[in-house]
Amino acid sequence: MTQELPIEGPAETELNSLVEMLKTNEVIVRYQEAEESIEDNRALEQLVETIKSKQKEAAAFEHYAKPAAAEKTAAELAGLNKQLKESIAVQQYRDALWDANELLENIIGIIQRGVDDAIEKDQP
Repeated sequence: MTQELPIEGPAETELNSLVEMLKTNEVIVRYQEAEESIEDNRALEQLVETIKSKQKEAAAFEHYAKPAAAEKTAAELAGLNKQLKESIAVQQYRDALWDANELLENIIGIIQRGVDDAIEKDQP
């Protein structure tokens, strides 16, 4: 969140204050921790690489009209994807991502209503 924004004055101060509050918000911190956990998980990294490899195999089998091999690879892919989806780290990450997204959507809604109200007050 180090992107320069074309905002100046009181709005910039308020925005910076909001950014600082978000950095320490429990929901955002939990999301960042879950994201780091996912990134540092070698087993998940290997699983994702295996899935990518199997996807390439499946595409090649379909391209070369080898339906039996494509079907077998698709079944293997389904198992690998299920394993990934059921991983506790992935579930925690998804939950944390959902919560962080919900928090940010609520904040955006509050800001939007405030802007809309300010615009309505300024119009004759």
